[in-house]
Amino acid sequence: MIRPLAIVALLLASRAAADPDLLRFSNGDQIHGEFTGMDASGAIHWERPDVSDPIPFQRDKVRHIVLHSARSLSPIDDPSHLTLIDGDRFPGRVISADESHITLATHAAGTLSFPRDAVAALSPNPFGGRLIYAGPFDTRDWKVIHSDATDANVDPFAESEPKPAKDPKEKDRPTWQHLGSSWVCGSGSDGLILDAAMPDRALLRFKLAWRSRPNISVAFHADLTQPESPKKVGKDADQPNPGRMQNAAEIFGSGYILNIQSGYANLQRTRFDAKGNPEVERLRVGGTSIRLNDTGESVFEIRCDRHQGTIAVHVDGQFAVQWNTASDNADVTERAASYQAKGGGIGFQMLGNTGRVRISDLVIAEWNGLTDSARSMESDDHDIVLLANGTDRFSGKVLAIRDEVISLRSPYSTLRIPTADIAEIRFARKHRASPGEASTKQITVHLQPVGRISGTPVASTKDRLQLETRHAGKIDLDLTPAVVVEFQSSGGFLDAWDESP
Repeated sequence: MIRPLAIVALLLASRAAADPDLLRFSNGDQIHGEFTGMDASGAIHWERPDVSDPIPFQRDKVRHIVLHSARSLSPIDDPSHLTLIDGDRFPGRVISADESHITLATHAAGTLSFPRDAVAALSPNPFGGRLIYAGPFDTRDWKVIHSDATDANVDPFAESEPKPAKDPKEKDRPTWQHLGSSWVCGSGSDGLILDAAMPDRALLRFKLAWRSRPNISVAFHADLTQPESPKKVGKDADQPNPGRMQNAAEIFGSGYILNIQSGYANLQRTRFDAKGNPEVERLRVGGTSIRLNDTGESVFEIRCDRHQGTIAVHVDGQFAVQWNTASDNADVTERAASYQAKGGGIGFQMLGNTGRVRISDLVIAEWNGLTDSARSMESDDHDIVLLANGTDRFSGKVLAIRDEVISLRSPYSTLRIPTADIAEIRFARKHRASPGEASTKQITVHLQPVGRISGTPVASTKDRLQLETRHAGKIDLDLTPAVVVEFQSSGGFLDAWDESP
């Protein structure tokens, strides 16, 4: 007869094998098992089938916990959310709003009330279309493609600027490594790809952090396939690999590639000729300069439309540059034909000799055609309301929200707009409180697909977490939509990737 304790051990072993949690320490060490809660002293309780008693870990030694192999037990099926002034995002639908408070029916913490001056934005329909991907919470479907390109094969279209010195500590680091909810690349020119099924009209958004002058390629609408290479004989057989841009074609296949450096951005289209040789074409445009610090982070957003033949880039919510694949006087058929990229894949590749970069907060969605973002229209004095139809926007003051209808006092009249027709509301900057400093005891919970909730932990089981939050008070958070719990995230972009993977 199998003893009860043995049965428990077998069940734990089965769950751990199928869907283990992962705890990563500050020094880079890690351990698999099952997170079973926290107590008031700050101890994290951890269980493993090969250990009889729970193991306590002090949370000041822990960087993050990845829950259920980043497979949410109950992902949130509605991307609507509220954004606070400190960057937290609470998934849910607005029940009501007045001059002082906004009440939100959340998916993971019940009904919550927020001071209005703590809310930066409301996003009833944030993308105007279907959310296709949000992450990267795990490595599923991602592939790292080895590249033989050398550091000498840099972007031939790059402006002349000094190369950053290579950090000797980066020498033995792997190229792309998945850490918590981000991809980090320390060196090399290997490609990172995802067959994302991008639609014809698509939005690709990601946060890029860098240590020393960003120098990276971003592929989109790529087919991620390559024809059979032409057979080389004689002296051609010993030739080194092609230049970096041709190498990018061999990694991403046919598609478009946005090249980002510290002072500019350019766009190429990759393809193969009838003999299977890689080709690269540069798309010309007026000004392509962008201003990025030597060290920092920014949110990039690529909005592309196959039917209209347009590709636009926004940086931190501000319009940066747009390309048209057809001439200005082309008709609809000509515009669609000019956008010669039939794939749905995305990818990233480091360019040349550069410092570490990190990709996080990646979103792929159907794009509603909106040429400006709410943030790019953000105002000191007025609330900005953008409609989900992709064309209309209004400014004024949001007076109230009741019964899924907002009342907006505009310069011309008071408008009543159903929240179902609204993509996003950005509140006037002058009416917002100061974000202030985060507590050093604060942790952050990431929800799938959208959600970032921070606070000081009070107590926890494996399924629920009590948090003392700055703007909503004490909340009881359901962890079934959670994928990552960060214990060391003071807000600096270096925090989550300071040590070696």
